[in-house]
Amino acid sequence: MSADFYKALEISGIGIAGVFVFMTLFYFVIIGIDKLFPFKKEEEEK
Repeated sequence: MSADFYKALEISGIGIAGVFVFMTLFYFVIIGIDKLFPFKKEEEEK
């Protein structure tokens, strides 16, 4: 196979790995925000 194909495969792999790393970090940021500001159900006024 050509060198261009391998370079494109390498760039695609870096892109997929970058998306995976970003989504993992985003997940942990959301978990951290949830720990800092927990959900409090407001009581309905009667």
